[in-house]
Amino acid sequence: GNPADETTAAGNESGETNTNETTAGSNTSGEAAPSETPTKEEFFSDVLFIGDSRTVGLMEYAGLDTANFFATSGMSSFKVLSEEVSVPNVGKVTLTTLFEQKSYGKIFLMLGINELGYSFSSVVSQYSEVVDFIRQMQPQATLYVCANLHLTASRSDSDEIYNKENINRLNTEIAALADNENIFYLDVNPLFDDENGALNAEYSADDTHPYGKYYAQWGQWIYDTCVQSKPAQ
Repeated sequence: GNPADETTAAGNESGETNTNETTAGSNTSGEAAPSETPTKEEFFSDVLFIGDSRTVGLMEYAGLDTANFFATSGMSSFKVLSEEVSVPNVGKVTLTTLFEQKSYGKIFLMLGINELGYSFSSVVSQYSEVVDFIRQMQPQATLYVCANLHLTASRSDSDEIYNKENINRLNTEIAALADNENIFYLDVNPLFDDENGALNAEYSADDTHPYGKYYAQWGQWIYDTCVQSKPAQ
């Protein structure tokens, strides 16, 4: 068949093995329609993003209007289980309250960089606790644990805490939490890295966050990656 057929078949396969129940449950008709690729709006309609300032960037610039965002600048895994956040179209809630009110099909966890000043073992332990909490409260959801975005070389090379080595070390631990059944690891860094594995300086004004227009590319990448195949297999 043509490439579109292959994509559909791949989607079919992963749907049957992993997310058949979820697909059926979230489909309004109650019947899974594996041959139809969801539109971007449909894909993000049962999505929750949890994260820090980079996730706020996705909320503001990526045009993912059907998704929910539990995100603030400075958010960390140490604060995310207790802090109240203003969630657009929902109100000011804790994560617990949000999970009691809403059921999600897909949750993207984007935390870690603000924790880098803490002891490494405590960060890994706390991040794992957040993952366990999400799985417990939203067992039907596919959880995507997301790599922390790199910094530009000029920031990374001059910062003892916020640098490529520490980010990669944490990302490796985050990746290890994926079981490729309910939890998947997503790493967007290849999209934005320069040839040395740092955030391309042309993409950022502050060495830390991409320019607004690149968040739209990031959002598109998430859609493409998740719809075309189950990532990180």
